[in-house]
Amino acid sequence: MKINGLKKHILMALAVCVVTSSVLAGCGSKSEDSAASVSSSGSQAVASESAPAPTGEPVTIKYMVFSTEANDSYTKLDLVGSFKKVKPNITVEIEKVKDSGEFENALKIRKAANELPDIMPMKAYMLADFKDALAPLNNIEAAKINMYADKFAIDGNILGVPECMFNEFVWYKKSIFQEYNLQVPKTWDEFINVCNTIKAGNKYIPILMGGKDAWPDYPFNEYMPALEANDGAIWNTMAGMDEPFSKDKPFYIAYSKIQKLYDAKPFGSDPLGAGFDQVKTMFGSKGAMIAAGAWFLGDAKKAVADTNDIGTFFLPVKNSTSDKLNTITTVDGFFATPKDGKNLEASKEFINFLFSKDFYSAYMKDRGLVSVVKDLKVELDPVLQQAYDAEPDVNFVVYDGGNSDFQKIQAATKFDVKKMGQEMMAGKNLDKMMEDLNKAWKAARASK
Repeated sequence: MKINGLKKHILMALAVCVVTSSVLAGCGSKSEDSAASVSSSGSQAVASESAPAPTGEPVTIKYMVFSTEANDSYTKLDLVGSFKKVKPNITVEIEKVKDSGEFENALKIRKAANELPDIMPMKAYMLADFKDALAPLNNIEAAKINMYADKFAIDGNILGVPECMFNEFVWYKKSIFQEYNLQVPKTWDEFINVCNTIKAGNKYIPILMGGKDAWPDYPFNEYMPALEANDGAIWNTMAGMDEPFSKDKPFYIAYSKIQKLYDAKPFGSDPLGAGFDQVKTMFGSKGAMIAAGAWFLGDAKKAVADTNDIGTFFLPVKNSTSDKLNTITTVDGFFATPKDGKNLEASKEFINFLFSKDFYSAYMKDRGLVSVVKDLKVELDPVLQQAYDAEPDVNFVVYDGGNSDFQKIQAATKFDVKKMGQEMMAGKNLDKMMEDLNKAWKAARASK
């Protein structure tokens, strides 16, 4: 996987997305026609066709979706109907699965049965896992206009076209902060103090977690080691070390911070008792904060009646106010299709449509995501803009999910940072975890 130069592109694109444009005023309004209200001036996005293509043989393609937020946006923007107008002979059937974990497990089972869905929005690391089953997409228009598709090529082939990039935030309800006379925290200790103050008030849960699902702790347990090290490829770095969990290493230092937060018990009396879908609706009523990516924008607006009451800030992982703040940037949602699929050409047509000017612009705007299409300017939602305004000098750490060397060690050691987060919330001893991991890691490297 190639990521050289990716950070430069991320910063350029983020700069584009925070520029206010008068033709994009009103971003985030639910009453306007999203597709019509987004400017695409100068964009190289795939042009929407003005008339349906000649009808061919009827084809039905299967699109497996794990993101509730994406699925909601597809319904709002009528993805299926809009594509049908352009390609009348192609019918898209969306299959919604619970979450990314269920999605990955389903793909593994279906790959073994040679029954992969036609369209799969993969994570970057999945491309390597499934590379033998995926079709090269180098020559489709969506890949050609994408700023990052070739940066994640494997053996010279673009196996997935990334949908977007986004940052991670702490979402908070401003009125709750005002009630307790709290300011947005600038350091890790200040963040924990905010949690303690809200907890002492005995009215709100400081941070909603949904820890019954393993994945919601990812802003802490997955991303913080990379932030501590200022190394988006920390998993690859650790793959070259025998004992990366020692006390002087970034992983342990980051996890010590996480443990300090978890010891403050900011997630309510039973953080492992409910899943994310259960707790997200409590944001702003029973919960004061939630750590999540830009993808949470739609849920936040559903949970809080007054959008102006929603605030965002970057997770304040730094030790001192004088330190530069690191925050994660993720390139995500790699659209892939199986090379042996019966509907390969129809699938490529659909991927192209997902990046067409009108649909892609409206979708980015609705989701609050950052465009990865060359020269396509989409204004950032004002709710998200608050975080950038508060930290104009933030350092964006481009996250890499891990190369093949890391994945081999991960499999051998059963290294699962999200599960570790659950164990830490349940009270498992951090030093013992780190000691056991060092032993297992060293043994896995020796057996390679």
